[in-house]
Amino acid sequence: MPAPDVTPPARILVIKARHLGDVLLTGPLFSALRGRHPQAWLVALVKGECAAMLAGHPHVDEVLTFPQRQAGEGKGPFFVRQWRWFAALRARRFDWVINTTEGDRGIVTAFLAAAPRRSGVWLRREKWWRRLLLTERVDDQAATAHTVLRNLHMVGAGARPEVRRVEWRVSVEERATVRARLLEQGWDGQQPLIQVHPTSRWLFKCWTDSGMAHVIDFLQGEGYRVVLTGAPSPQERYKNSRIVSLCRRPPIDMSGRLTVRQLAALTARCRLFFGVDTAPAHMAAALDVPVVVLFGPSGARLWGPWPNGWGGQGSPYPQRGGVQQAGPHTVIQKGWECVSCGRDGCHGSKVSRCLEELEVDEVLPVLERVLARLQVDAVLHTPPG
Repeated sequence: MPAPDVTPPARILVIKARHLGDVLLTGPLFSALRGRHPQAWLVALVKGECAAMLAGHPHVDEVLTFPQRQAGEGKGPFFVRQWRWFAALRARRFDWVINTTEGDRGIVTAFLAAAPRRSGVWLRREKWWRRLLLTERVDDQAATAHTVLRNLHMVGAGARPEVRRVEWRVSVEERATVRARLLEQGWDGQQPLIQVHPTSRWLFKCWTDSGMAHVIDFLQGEGYRVVLTGAPSPQERYKNSRIVSLCRRPPIDMSGRLTVRQLAALTARCRLFFGVDTAPAHMAAALDVPVVVLFGPSGARLWGPWPNGWGGQGSPYPQRGGVQQAGPHTVIQKGWECVSCGRDGCHGSKVSRCLEELEVDEVLPVLERVLARLQVDAVLHTPPG
């Protein structure tokens, strides 16, 4: 566990050298730090494409990004620019640096920042020299705890449910922009929306195209208008175009047409998120939009959509597989013994049988129950008259 605070730190740097969803789930850690050190200046250090995930967070004072090699920049000039960046980081004189992930980049950056207090995850199998770069080594909780709780474990905090909220705030302008875009694409402004996000940068996390098309047809047959989303990468846009071609009635396709923050504004307008294990599922949960997500080789125990307000210990998804519900969110996963293996497809094939062989008949009954709950909630929260 982290050492108790002696002198309150004035400047704290939290490093998360991972992807979009990982960065978003560090939000509760900042809330916990703000509760313990209300006067401290709290800074996040993330990859450039992830800065939007913490922009506007009520307890993050500043977001820094790692230097990236620019188009046409040689190795030598980039090396020099990196060292100048590290010198500027060191000049910030952070009192405490917290590296929240495994890997060399974060832990080396923590050491070069030269803070007197440097905390980081310690895995017993790691390289011996990594231990020398930290002043506090925190045992990893990956075997039992959700990622939100693993992050909070870094500072020994997070017992109160209100600290554990993963937050995202959407501006009025972002909402208006997305509404206008939807109207342009044929939305009537009244029909309830459901977001379907079939893709991930890792295709071994994706379900079958035919399965997704069946779900879209089912949802639109239930009176909802489906909005299809995806990243702008060619492989994700191609996959979504194949899904659209299989639908009886095409959904509104916004694949690759929205910024990260516009995507969140779209999600906030939807009644439900349905998709695969990827960052937009975490964004939906942060906005308190009910999530139904398909998991394959990755573990819901660590990465299931976080239910804000959950006060239990360990993980809100205790099973290795199967259908699990936590708050308004539902995970659908095969109950096979090999789930969740954590591999990039079966035997390194980049194809996950636990998703390829997930049947539509295993998914639709779960969606039917979720939609029934949504309809009850809509009735209970509709003002009279």
